[in-house]
Amino acid sequence: MTCDDASTLDEDECSLSTRRLRLRPAVLADAPAIARYANDRQIAEMTSRIPHPYTLGNAEAFLSGVEDELILALTRRADGAFLGLASLQALEEDGAVELGYWIGRPFWGQGFATEAAQAVIDHAFATLGMAVVEVRCRVVNGASRRVIRKCGFAYCGTGLSTSLVSGRVASETYRMDRRCWESLKSWSTSR
Repeated sequence: MTCDDASTLDEDECSLSTRRLRLRPAVLADAPAIARYANDRQIAEMTSRIPHPYTLGNAEAFLSGVEDELILALTRRADGAFLGLASLQALEEDGAVELGYWIGRPFWGQGFATEAAQAVIDHAFATLGMAVVEVRCRVVNGASRRVIRKCGFAYCGTGLSTSLVSGRVASETYRMDRRCWESLKSWSTSR
């Protein structure tokens, strides 16, 4: 999956911008920063795919092996600093994608995850034409739950997910369909 489902776009055409962030396709040159921030057990425990310890080789293999998934590097507009990653991965349900994200520990508590998630959700609906965006978080991940709720997702239920670090864990699933997103966008512009 690319920025507009066409594989000929260059990096600048695929970039998203927010007030404080630039989200661009992750590239191999991001591997050292990804390895530095993802090598945090607390981050790995809250994700499904990050092992711990996390090495430069893990980051390079991840970036080289991604297929049918949009992986965006979250960077600060002011100085280009790498903050984390966001992704959209196609689900089996037609027109549905799963949103994923993580932010490096030095950047926690500053609203970057919410700002990035909102930009990626807008991109999924407005540019990619998705019908549904789904997101999951561990039940013990209050910070991620706050991001999800700020974005306007509806709670669907609790189940089990698999984490490379934590094994089978209780997780919550949230969904947003296009109609809900359109309503949220119209409310925010009518104020």
